[in-house]
This record gives sequence, structure tokens and C-alpha cells, in this order.
Amino acid sequence: MRNHYFKTRVTKMGKWNTPPLDTGTWYGENTNEFFKQTFGIPKGILTMYTGEDGYMHAYVPTKYFTLLHKQIVQINQNDYLALSRKLRTFYSLDEKAKAAVRGIYKNPHKLSNAGLAKSIEEIRRWVHHVVVFDQFGWLGEEYWTPLMKNILQKEAGLNFGSKEYNEVMFALIKPEQISTTLTEKRAVLFQAIKIKNKKTSFLAASKILAQQFGWMPIFTYGDGWQAEHYTQGLKDLTKSKLKDLIKELEELKYYRIIRNRDISKIVKKYRLGKKSLQIFIDFGLALDVRNEAEYFVSYAGKFLMPLFNESQARLYLSSKQLRGLTEKELVDALRGKQFIENIQAKKGKYGGWGYDLGMKKRLNLNPIEAENLFKHIESYVKPIQGGDESKGTCASPGKVRGKIRIVAFSGQNDKVRNGDVMVTYATCVDHLPAMKRAAAIVTEVGGLTCHAAVVSREFGIPCVVALKNAMTNFKDGELVEVDANKGIVRKL
Repeated sequence: MRNHYFKTRVTKMGKWNTPPLDTGTWYGENTNEFFKQTFGIPKGILTMYTGEDGYMHAYVPTKYFTLLHKQIVQINQNDYLALSRKLRTFYSLDEKAKAAVRGIYKNPHKLSNAGLAKSIEEIRRWVHHVVVFDQFGWLGEEYWTPLMKNILQKEAGLNFGSKEYNEVMFALIKPEQISTTLTEKRAVLFQAIKIKNKKTSFLAASKILAQQFGWMPIFTYGDGWQAEHYTQGLKDLTKSKLKDLIKELEELKYYRIIRNRDISKIVKKYRLGKKSLQIFIDFGLALDVRNEAEYFVSYAGKFLMPLFNESQARLYLSSKQLRGLTEKELVDALRGKQFIENIQAKKGKYGGWGYDLGMKKRLNLNPIEAENLFKHIESYVKPIQGGDESKGTCASPGKVRGKIRIVAFSGQNDKVRNGDVMVTYATCVDHLPAMKRAAAIVTEVGGLTCHAAVVSREFGIPCVVALKNAMTNFKDGELVEVDANKGIVRKL
């Protein structure tokens, strides 16, 4: 059954520093089940893990994109608003899932090993349900990009890659809902204004913000934000003039009104029809639910982390060893179905899992199978994004100059200072502290729906994604100019 991967051409979706336990959040059997329930087709992804460098590599059969695109057309065939309604179900699911994980969580010290296993499984099942919306935006992005390009060029008469083209594009795909990132920013501005008006203290404001939003950067295995994080941020923010802070807060307070007004102006100016506009609305929904689903992973992580830490202590494992387990291996060890020593002994330099041709049955790969398949695929595979060293994709417009800071993993966030150009392979919410300080962001992979793209547009800073080998072609401290409109990063 595994041999079909030697005959099937695949496309590389990217690589991330997420070991098996983290990877299973997105690529386990439950996500396939929920993806099919929600969007009508499964989405089995081949996941390969290289233990020496700690990277997970994700691949999708190339022909799958055709199947997914046909399914999107089918959903909207008789009603061009059908997909929009389906994507909007995310928001009620998100609230339901948050309430569920709060109800499931119990003090891990009071749970038996079996109780720990059950709690982990139940919370993770909600995570698997929610992240299918992240997966849909990720896998389906290339369905919308040519359609939007065609509308902007032929109907609106805009030149691809021009400043006007990018401004119109990003205004039209702006989500209806204010994001978690901007909600947190709005709350920080509110507290900064209170401090400026002497109605609260740094300590009191920081405690409130940490309680409300401290879970945001947890994601896979990160640390939550404590009051100290917000104290420093508020001190920096309160150096600004009060009128500037109030203006910025007002813009966020009326986010939806401003967004709708801007879109109405564009529709009138370029005479866009309802069905053409709906393409951009659907894409905006797809990117919003993708990124909000990732925030749910962080929210659930707030409750999973104590369970993982307790499991780690009881099984006498390091953090790295625990994350190197699959979810099944972890819960089996807690329930006594497998000895942790036997599980560890089977680990090798390579690992992973895929699915059968129908993308239903999971196929676990032993170290030798994984190594042979990994080397075979890497000998020919092409990435879905990031194939050009000279030019990337404009994910947020603008032009700035700054010093390069290479961030190989979130533990290097402190390298980025105010005004620096952050360069990394791909961002996730673990990178938010550095992203808040960056003047521009450059990534090797990603598209218009990726985390770096969405957050950069929310922060109003230039972003270039899919710039091949950016982490090796640039060095820490180099002065560069980021011309995001053209997708170019130039050394000065």
C-alpha cells in the first residue's frame, strides 16, 4: 500500500519545526474525517519527519488540487453564496470548541494516567475538528489566486503587481470579522490610553492583558505571555502621543464599518459585479478562518500544556522526547498499552505517515521506509510556493529599509528589534513577539493566506513571502530594502 507514493507525483507544501505530536494536530486521521464531513472530500497528507534537524515535511498528491478545486466549484454550483455560508460556520464552531475544552480540562495532578490520556484525546479531538478550516485555506489558496488576478486585470483594468493592484486586492480580501491579533492590539491600545490618562497602572493593565490574551503564542509548545511581556510593550506604546493612540484605537473600534466602506468605494469605482466580488469575499473568509483556527490551537494549548507536562513527568521524558511521540503513542503509554522504552527504541532518524490512495487509511512508516521515501521524493519534488530566489510574492504592500535578522525558530525572537527586517522560513503565532517589532517580514514559503501575510497586513508593514533561500542568501545585520509591491528584497 505504501508503494503508491513511489508512483504518485506530489507537491511539497513546506517544512516546519514541528515534531510528530505537534504535526498530528493537523495531519491525523481525525482531521481527514472532519475535513470530508465539512467540505465533501478527504485530504490525506504525507508527513515526513527528519529527526536530526527536527523538521516536518508535508506533501500532497499533485492531482489533489484539481479534485479540491472541482469540489469548490461544485459547492457553489447552484448557489454562489453556498461556500460563504459553509465557511461562516467556523465562528460558531470556534466558540463551541472553546467552551468544550474549558469543560474538559481538570487539574492534571488529580488525574490518573488513564484520565490524562482521556483528557488529551478529548481536547485534541476538538482541535482536529477546528483545524480543518486552517487546512482548507491552505490547500485551496491556488483556486482563488488566478480568479482574482483575472478579475482585477480584465474587469478592473489594473496592472498585475502595481501599487494600485495590490491596494485593491488587499482591501477586497480584508475579512469581515476583526481578527484575534487586532482584538488584542485594540485591548493594548485601550490600556495604554488609560495609563496616559492616569486611570490605571502598568502593572494592573499588564495583568489584565496577560489574563485575556496570554495564551496567544502557545500554539504548539510555546510559553504564554506573562504580565512582564505586556509591561514592556505598554511602556514602548505610551511614548507615543495620546492623540495618535486614540486615532489608532478608533480605527480598530470601527473596523467593520471602515472595511465595508472601502470595499463599497472599490466596487463602485471599478464596477465589480456581485459574483466577482464574492470571489474576494470567499477568499477573505478562507484566510480569516484559517488564521483564527490556528489561534484556537493556541487556546487549546493553554489547557493541553499542563496535561503534556504532567505526562512528561510521569513517563520520565524530556520535552523533546514527548513531542517526538505521536498522539496514539502518548495515550497508549499512559494507558499502559505500550512501554515507553519500546516506543522510544523504534524511533529512527526518519519517520512519518501517509494515507492510502483513497486518503482514508493511515499508513505509518518505519524509519527505513521513511528514509527511502523521503530521499525519493526530495529528488524531484517542487514546492507549491517559494521557487524563485530573485522575487517573492507581495503579501502586504509597502517599501522599507532595515537590518536583516534571521529567525530560524521562535526561540530567536529576541534577535528582532524595532525597525529590523525579520527573515524566517515561515511564521506562526509563536513568532508574534518578533513580528510586532519588525518593520518588514520576509519568508521562504507561504501565500496570501499564510500567517505572515495576514499579520503583516494587520500590522500595516511590508511582507514578501515565497522568496526561495532567503535565510541563506541574507545574513544577520545586512542592510536591505524590502520593496514588497514588487516582491523584491535588495541588499544595500
